[in-house]
Amino acid sequence: MHIAYLHYLQEDDTALYHVRQFAQAAGDLGHRVDVHAIRTPRTDSVGSGQQRAAWRGSLRAGIGRALHEPKELASSFVYHFREMRCLRNCRPDVLLVRNKSLTASFLWTAARTRRPLTIEINAPRVEALLYDRDHFHVPFIPDWLQALKLRRADSVVTVSSALRDHLIERHRIDHERFVVTPNGADVDLFSPGINPDAEILAEFGDAPVVGFVGSFSRWHGVDLLAEMTRRIAERRPEARFVYVGSGPEVDALTAASAGLEPRLRMLGRVPHERIPALVATFAVAVMPDSNFYGSPLKVVEWMAAGRPIVAPAYGPLLEIIESGKDGLLFEPGRIDALVSAVTGLLDNVDLRGRLGRNAAERARRELTWTHNAQRVLRACSNAIERHARL
Repeated sequence: MHIAYLHYLQEDDTALYHVRQFAQAAGDLGHRVDVHAIRTPRTDSVGSGQQRAAWRGSLRAGIGRALHEPKELASSFVYHFREMRCLRNCRPDVLLVRNKSLTASFLWTAARTRRPLTIEINAPRVEALLYDRDHFHVPFIPDWLQALKLRRADSVVTVSSALRDHLIERHRIDHERFVVTPNGADVDLFSPGINPDAEILAEFGDAPVVGFVGSFSRWHGVDLLAEMTRRIAERRPEARFVYVGSGPEVDALTAASAGLEPRLRMLGRVPHERIPALVATFAVAVMPDSNFYGSPLKVVEWMAAGRPIVAPAYGPLLEIIESGKDGLLFEPGRIDALVSAVTGLLDNVDLRGRLGRNAAERARRELTWTHNAQRVLRACSNAIERHARL
């Protein structure tokens, strides 16, 4: 199968890792995947320096808040011409598009090229309304646009059953058009045999480490992570903490953790190649919060690495973790339940070992990038068959 994979990610977006992993896995299965980046790279201003930065800051704070979503909607016209240019000299069997909430250019592109269309949706439109408070939101149009894209697509890939069910209920889309495919893990990169990070090992030695890797954003429950850290530090003096990543809530976490510096390492963003060794230091890997629709890539990688995991019992996590067997799930938002699960694992080495082994086995059995690619390829095949019938 020849797939043209269109995406609208910037060059520094961590989601590009997903794009590359799928393309490689599909290629290893004998398929051709041409990846096309439709957005232009960001450019840094040169010469005007502080003056331009101040002007752009003022614009964002004022009129930019109102114009952001209209600008995103208008970008579809530009994206369409770029997509047609990418496809000018090839005729793929199917278009696979990583959905961008306010972009619909690929609908025109699929229609003009008469190609089957598979849309990959990793988040619903409602996500912006829940978490994105930096600008005003256009009413009605984005929701209508989401429904239009779903109805025009020959098949739809979602990262969880919860997201699929949300879209079906909201827009009355045919259930059979969907294929659910959770994120995968590189089981060569993340495995129980990886040596722990030398720097953390030298600093903390044999002390049990509670760890987190990801963005410090509102939906990851930074307030829960901060409160958990304070309580665990008080109740288990031997525990250490390693938190990796950046984000808008990192300063709040740092402030809330004041006084714990000898036992807490806030590493910020680190090169991706260092992540497996850092994860290997975790006695307990903690996901303090998530959302109703997402398939957290970090959790799948922690499973592949054989780490015992504590995570909230949202639908997508219930699909990949059986609590008490592959990890421990707690009622979302309940700090007492989160702290109890973490302390229970810190106190029980045998339980940590059993959960970690089971998690690693399940990841290799069901949650590799090859498994992910096989499901997406099935959706693409479904799209080709449906398109042929129309």
